[in-house]
Amino acid sequence: MKKQTKRALKIVDIAEEPLEKLPYITAVSKGVGISYEWLPVYWGEMLELPEELDAIIIASDLQGIAGHNRETIEEAPKLLGEELAEVLSLLFQIHLPDLDPAKVMVCLCGDLYTDLTKRGASGNPLSVWRAFQSQFGFVTGIAGNHDLLTNKEKVELDSTSGIHYFSDGGTITYANLAVAGLGGIIGRSDKPNRMGEADYLAILRDILRHVPDILLLHESPKISSQCLPGNPHIWNELQNAAELLVCCGHVHWGTPLVETNDRLQILNADGRAFIFTAATLN
Repeated sequence: MKKQTKRALKIVDIAEEPLEKLPYITAVSKGVGISYEWLPVYWGEMLELPEELDAIIIASDLQGIAGHNRETIEEAPKLLGEELAEVLSLLFQIHLPDLDPAKVMVCLCGDLYTDLTKRGASGNPLSVWRAFQSQFGFVTGIAGNHDLLTNKEKVELDSTSGIHYFSDGGTITYANLAVAGLGGIIGRSDKPNRMGEADYLAILRDILRHVPDILLLHESPKISSQCLPGNPHIWNELQNAAELLVCCGHVHWGTPLVETNDRLQILNADGRAFIFTAATLN
């Protein structure tokens, strides 16, 4: 059980309008060509953000190439996540000049790679991790079903200061927070970043028994009562969790934040980025 002296993180506000929108292009779904899109960046507030942190960044499914200028993109293509790390650093300098970048924790919920020749292509997102690590104090996260890292690249992440990559499900402690992660999705175990249902749910149950403050998943739970898509088995397991912030993606929700009566909050960050600072509420 949680210690009674420690209160849970709680998102209390997310701005309705984005603080910034990043232009990017991505492959067209079920067709040939590209689509011009925008990644919204939202600002929000949290209660009980530990004093060791000035802010938490949460993002998922950054599947795009930065920019709308085709000539620039062809000359020097940059993954959307790389651009996001740089833009967020500039936004902090403009809007939050007193914030210390070394006291920012970044949570990445997977699918950070894109290929303009095929929507949903898989590949190496290492440059995105490096970009965030170069701008902020601590970066943690998981793999999506389209993130492919070689053993050598995983070793690089594991050995880089300021990064924790959950290659397997587990829990760490950072800034007085218990942060847990479980990457991939439920599916055929012979395909990359997929796990059989029984094995996935067993790991998830074990993580929940350790009572984390934040849980990073790639696959979102399905919440039928609110018509939100995802996996119903993950939702069933989360019913046993209280005072927990779950961050996820993989499928898009029209509303990013859902809260149950037991103070279980679920933040769907698919195709979005969030900056959370300490709430001024008592």
